[in-house]
Amino acid sequence: MKIIKFILLPLILLCLAISPVQMIYPLVTEMPLKGFFDHPPAPELKFFTWQRWFSSVFQDEFSKRINDYTGFRISMIRLNNQSDYSLFGLTHALGFLEGKEQYLFEEDYIHEYTGKYFIGTKVIDRKLSRLKNVMDSLAAYKIPLILVFEPGKASFYPEYIPDRFHPEKRSKSNYTCFAEKAEALGLTCLDLNRYFLQMKDTAKFPLFSRYGMHWSLYGAHLAADKLSQYIGTVTGRKMPAFQHTKLHHSPNSLGTDYDIGEMLNLVCPLPPTPGVYPLTRFDTMAQGTLAGLIVADSYYVNMVESYGRKMFGRQDYWYYYSSEYPHQNDFPPVKLDKSDLRAKLQKYNVILLMVSEINLHCCFWNFADEAYLAFHPEVQDSQLDKIENSIRIDREWFRFMVKKSREQQLPLDEMIRTNAEYTFSSNYDNLPGKTYWDSIQHLILTIRGNAEWYAQITKNARDQHMSLDTALMLNAIYSYSQSKNK
Repeated sequence: MKIIKFILLPLILLCLAISPVQMIYPLVTEMPLKGFFDHPPAPELKFFTWQRWFSSVFQDEFSKRINDYTGFRISMIRLNNQSDYSLFGLTHALGFLEGKEQYLFEEDYIHEYTGKYFIGTKVIDRKLSRLKNVMDSLAAYKIPLILVFEPGKASFYPEYIPDRFHPEKRSKSNYTCFAEKAEALGLTCLDLNRYFLQMKDTAKFPLFSRYGMHWSLYGAHLAADKLSQYIGTVTGRKMPAFQHTKLHHSPNSLGTDYDIGEMLNLVCPLPPTPGVYPLTRFDTMAQGTLAGLIVADSYYVNMVESYGRKMFGRQDYWYYYSSEYPHQNDFPPVKLDKSDLRAKLQKYNVILLMVSEINLHCCFWNFADEAYLAFHPEVQDSQLDKIENSIRIDREWFRFMVKKSREQQLPLDEMIRTNAEYTFSSNYDNLPGKTYWDSIQHLILTIRGNAEWYAQITKNARDQHMSLDTALMLNAIYSYSQSKNK
């Protein structure tokens, strides 16, 4: 027993000492964590000021920095992640989970597939109607705008979704509604989601990898070839076709085929799954000559260099219609300049609007609306509509609305509208660029919040055989004109 104590004590002391030594004099190079993390500056005494000391800012911030830079902290995080994953199947990558047979999913894909993120037909009708108008406006300049539905892992592999999400009870999804209505409106559209599903049982190699969130690199190859052919059909221009000279077979998933696996930040790699990677050649020596604009999410990252550079003579990639590739991940990112949007769009020979299943609730990130307004400057969107768009685009805000809609058993579109109305009313005085119709909308919401006034208008509408919405609108217009006349 004494021998054990004699051995254990130095080991414990060594463990206590090695962490600060590693922090000050890094003896071991640790592989950095993958994913999205805040990286505060290293702890430095020059951060000290008397003001920060007496306000406790120094103590709180300095202790957090020391914690984040503790020696072997990264290794301890990986060890904790590994034990939770190996023993309980838990993942510590926020928003990602393990499905059946160790297939990894981003959880939002599952909610999109099962219909929990469905934003309603009214919103989708409005967005696609505006997109159709933009397509027609650009067609007058002989510039085709192509809507591309990218595939989603949940809709491709529903058999691997965990049972707790009840994929067998799925309701109408955004993809189903968008695809049906886009076809009914006659939009120029390439449905790669449908294309992938058609190939699911016949593709020689996986179109989605077990540990990746995007299409596999092999799937991206097939998608790029299909996309190039479709652009050629729409534009009447000869486009490169992609063929593989040979396939590189790897015992492990490479690149983005392992991107979720990397974000789990485990000690031991996940069990190997073979990957297939095509070595590509082009059937024509001539490179594409079109000037192309690609408004897309992260799926196009797998194409932009290896395929896009061949498909187009010049290409611009507007990442999430928010920042400019390849500087979207810079700190800060290079924000997209949307001024004089109409003139910018007219500089291209073809425009691709590419969206994956997981981003359909974002309604093209305001592209359809802002492009429509660029061609119709006489139209002004209401502040209320802008707030609704912000809710759908902001992931955390949107997820909160989904949670509230479930708790209150209200349709998601109704919950979003109600929250937007509350935000609109609460911040009305500070909203920039308010229009006449914003004032009318504010009055309508004021009437709805006044029980006596609302009851009187409801009675008048019933007596006059008029819809309540019409009665509210007329009363708001009258009240506004009266206030201006005083």
